[in-house]
Amino acid sequence: MASPAPSRIGEVSFLEFRERAGLDRRRIPIEGTIETTYRCNLNCVHCYVNQPAGSLEEREREMSLERLKRLVDEIVAEGTLFVLFTGGEVLVRPDFPELYLYTRSQGLLVTIFTNGTMITDRIADLFAEHRPDKVEISLYGMTKQTYDRVTRVPGSFEKCLAGIQRLVDRRVPVTLKTMALAWNHHEIEAMEAYAKSIGLVFRFDSSLNPRVDCGANRNSELQLDPERALELDLGSPERMEGFREFCERFTRPDAEYGAEHVYTCGAGQSSFTVDPYGRLQMCQLSRKSYHDLKQGRFEDGWHDLFPKLRARTWQKNEVCRKCSLMALCGSCPGAAEMETGDIEGVVPAFCELAHLRAWAVMGEGSGHRRDATCCFGKGTLASRPDAEAKAALAGGCGSCGHATPDAGEKLIQLERRPQRA
Repeated sequence: MASPAPSRIGEVSFLEFRERAGLDRRRIPIEGTIETTYRCNLNCVHCYVNQPAGSLEEREREMSLERLKRLVDEIVAEGTLFVLFTGGEVLVRPDFPELYLYTRSQGLLVTIFTNGTMITDRIADLFAEHRPDKVEISLYGMTKQTYDRVTRVPGSFEKCLAGIQRLVDRRVPVTLKTMALAWNHHEIEAMEAYAKSIGLVFRFDSSLNPRVDCGANRNSELQLDPERALELDLGSPERMEGFREFCERFTRPDAEYGAEHVYTCGAGQSSFTVDPYGRLQMCQLSRKSYHDLKQGRFEDGWHDLFPKLRARTWQKNEVCRKCSLMALCGSCPGAAEMETGDIEGVVPAFCELAHLRAWAVMGEGSGHRRDATCCFGKGTLASRPDAEAKAALAGGCGSCGHATPDAGEKLIQLERRPQRA
């Protein structure tokens, strides 16, 4: 008599599993970002933390390999599954391969952000043998002139392309991305074509935030204005279709909005960030409040500090709190804090871009005006003279509490994910 066929185990997506298991409600730190260093071998004009690669002072401030390994143990014990290693440039630390292998040995799925220029055959072989979940490489131009102008390191363009090719040849999972700047936006289409030609996904972001440490000169000409950012969006049918689907799900004008608490994302609820100096923060943007991991353990910050921070309710900004475009907006409590020093602050450029995108996708059906006057009232950036608009964007650095810097000292790159309502 033949034995019965084994029953098939059903499969569900991670998002479905996450919801069914109540991971967010139970405050399990599913994903974490660990900034291993702020040092970098490049000197990108827009970067938010690029410290000199050989700085002994910075090296001494950074968490040791031993402490990083203990941190991995601590987050695994709390239920973390996904870890992102980023910098600076992670590969300027000679001990990164050891940290990476240890993290993989603990069962974590690892993503690595890198500029690609330090991916040697040895590093590529390491990733080929012990595959990361993904490697994301920043590409800042599709010509040597543009790329090296952004990185300010001659010869870096060729090194980046060589690093990308080494990983592609070994079939390591790679994604390419860029920060769309006034200096390189004309090469976005060429960058995407290059990525597709070697079988890779490409994406770009056009929103910049204040620098974390206020330590380097900025150039206010780097930021694309909202209209030019929208032009880039319109040039990508796939991107616009993504906005359309997102708006249909999360920006319905007939729905009621108005969260009680300022933080509605996963920061401090299901995700966290640790900077190179051992400061446990809710995310890469909310940096004012932190738990010192050099003096304490991960669990103390996660279970004690973060719930207190997330308990903050809206006090004054009723416009953003009730806005149906909140999920589409590049702003969030962390971005507002960095820009204005206040987690309820308004970032004009983000607000205007959200309105432009909503209008491009839904028109009057968005329930908003294209120029954001519906939310901002009179005098939005869309209706101001250029000089006034630039002054409004100059802002101060809320992340460190410094006074308002010169207009030429303000822009950085930070990865952001869309908020879900």
